[in-house]
Order: sequence, then structure tokens, then C-alpha cells
Amino acid sequence: FLAETLIICTGAEAIWLGAEGEDEQKGRGISTCATCDGAFFRDEEIIVVGGGDSAMEEATFLTRFASKVTIIHRRDVFRASKVMYDRAANHPKIEIKTFRSVKKWLSDEKGLTGAVLEDPRDGSTEEISCTGAFIAIGHKPITTFLDNQIETDDSGYIVPKEHTMTSIPGVFAAGDVVDTRYRQAITAAGMGCQAAIDAERWLEDQH
Repeated sequence: FLAETLIICTGAEAIWLGAEGEDEQKGRGISTCATCDGAFFRDEEIIVVGGGDSAMEEATFLTRFASKVTIIHRRDVFRASKVMYDRAANHPKIEIKTFRSVKKWLSDEKGLTGAVLEDPRDGSTEEISCTGAFIAIGHKPITTFLDNQIETDDSGYIVPKEHTMTSIPGVFAAGDVVDTRYRQAITAAGMGCQAAIDAERWLEDQH
């Protein structure tokens, strides 16, 4: 196809752990969006995997529904800000387990029942019960198809040059392929509207 302008809105996808049994339990207890699926786990025990602001925020949000939330982190150093960490660590419903990673997900015919956690220091394992799990270890933008034709940051997110314009004049980008902070449908839609207006004005300037 030939076009005078282009808007890239390919989004970003959540990074999964890749632990044994994960694919089978996606949507049956394992999720990457607490605001989307948290309410399905009312009065249940939940785990959140991650050590950044997103993990702390999701864990704190999930206390509205869950009876208990356990944060699983592979190290004892957290990327989360002190404010976000303290808010989670001091919440009576939240427990934090460090030096743990998910080795395997456990399930029965009804769905998720727990996980096998491994200590990366010595390989020892333990089981934890949960009926819900949320993976919060980051997102990756869908930009590999660009093949380095447009400027991106070290994580692959498109870097806007002027408003929504990319490094190529006439090519614009919007939504999660650019946004590393908000990642919400409403903010992506708003940015898409901005990109459409920018593209229209750019076309007008060319003629």
C-alpha cells in the first residue's frame, strides 16, 4: 500500500514469565492486568510477581478484593520507588517474599491452585497456594517489524520527535507503542486522536 502519511498504533504486550504450566492457566487464574481481572478474585489468595512500581501498584489495588496478596520477587532489591514499596510493604493484607521465582504453576480442573517457588541462591523450592496470579514484570512494545527504520529507545518504544511525529516525517505513533507510563485504553485513544490531527495538519502543510 502507498500512503502519504502513516500512524503506528501497534501497542505493547505484557512480558510473561514462561514458567511451566503458564500457557495453560492464562485466563484461568493468571493475568497481567489487575484492574481488568482483580474483581474476579474476591476473598481469594493472590500472588503478584514483580519488583517495580507496577507490581506494588497492582498488589495494593488487589487488596480491595483479595483476602491476601503475596508479592514474589527474585531479589531483595526493588526497582519500585520507596513510596510505592512502603505502601505495599506496610499494608496488612500484603506479604512480600524475596529471593523467589516461579518455577511451576499448579492447577486442577477448576483452574490455578498455586505455584512452586524456587530460591535462585540454592535451588530450594516451596509451594504457595493461590487461586489468582498477576504478572507485573513489564511490557515490550510491538516494534520489531520496524527493523530500526524509526528511532526507538533501548526498550524498543518509539521516540516521538514533535508531538506524535516520529523520526520520519509523515509517520506518527500513538498509544502503548510510545507510552511507557499510563498504558490505559483511554490514554491510548486520546493519543490516537492527537496523532490523527497531527497527520491531517501535516498533510495540509504538504499541499
